[in-house]
Amino acid sequence: MLATDIINTDSHPSALADIYQDRVSMAIWERPLDTKVVEYAHTLLKVTPCFQTRFIQAPGCIGEKLEKELPLHKYRQAFIDDINLVVEMFSCLFELEAVGLRMAVLNTAMCPKFHVDRVPCRLICTYAGATTQWHTNDQVQRFENGTLEPFAHAEPRTLKLGDVALLKGEAWEGNEGRGLVHRSPQAADNARRLVLTLDFA
Repeated sequence: MLATDIINTDSHPSALADIYQDRVSMAIWERPLDTKVVEYAHTLLKVTPCFQTRFIQAPGCIGEKLEKELPLHKYRQAFIDDINLVVEMFSCLFELEAVGLRMAVLNTAMCPKFHVDRVPCRLICTYAGATTQWHTNDQVQRFENGTLEPFAHAEPRTLKLGDVALLKGEAWEGNEGRGLVHRSPQAADNARRLVLTLDFA
């Protein structure tokens, strides 16, 4: 069994920089969402229930791209400003010239089984609906073929709405076999989610 990994959580955005620490598998900036951002997110669920976008863009151009894709609303700019903030932090932290952005309204679990990501690091933020579930290494059995299974007694933990979480993946240097184990929450009838993920481009 692998040693317990460390999950660093703080209400200050500087918590995200802790992802560079060797045994930190996830760094979480806990934050309340602005009411304007929440209202726009729920509006998006209602008026565009199949909305999704996915693109690679320089951080400074992402807001302009979203203006073309997101429906008009009095709080649209507040929502875009929030995403711009998250993108700027992600790109600065990892010195990225381009970011891979994916945002979608989901009514089914995108990745319903517990798994690890084959990327260096992924950012996840849920703006509406149920949030990502995760396990620490000591709660999971990993097999030689690359599959994994949480122990029967293990209860998954859950991110909070608005949390900005960095999940260290298998491709992070020196982290093979220790990627953060997580999944999309089990889908409930007629319960949609709005989820943002960022990746290295």
